[in-house]
Amino acid sequence: MPDLRERVLELIDGHELAALDTARLSDGALDSLKKLSNGSNLALVTMQGRRVCSKILEKLGIDKIFVAVFTREDSLERAPQLQMALKALKASPRDTTFIGDRINDLNAARSVGLRFVMIRAQEDNPPADALFRSMREFYDEWVKGS
Repeated sequence: MPDLRERVLELIDGHELAALDTARLSDGALDSLKKLSNGSNLALVTMQGRRVCSKILEKLGIDKIFVAVFTREDSLERAPQLQMALKALKASPRDTTFIGDRINDLNAARSVGLRFVMIRAQEDNPPADALFRSMREFYDEWVKGS
């Protein structure tokens, strides 16, 4: 129902903006972003709205790290967001790694042909190319040595 979509997304925006005060970076996230962005272009894909995403990135001091940001206004599906990011970065799928935390992220990465690194505290073992239980573990074991 396209006529309801805009109203529903506005309601979601309101809840996301209300939660802005609680936004925090996980331990290891800033270290990871700084190191990964040194010599590589990073794009962000998110199902958050553009308005709240911009505010969160600014609040956390990471708004300049990403070359491109794609939100639910660009697409409500992850795979098209990833394709947009590849185009914006002028990157090929074989040279690109997507880092996410959901099975949907994994499926989207596979559909686009990307390597996929999962950061997921749940005790399952999805078939990601690499799996870490926290941002700190990701930084210590994957990023720091790169």
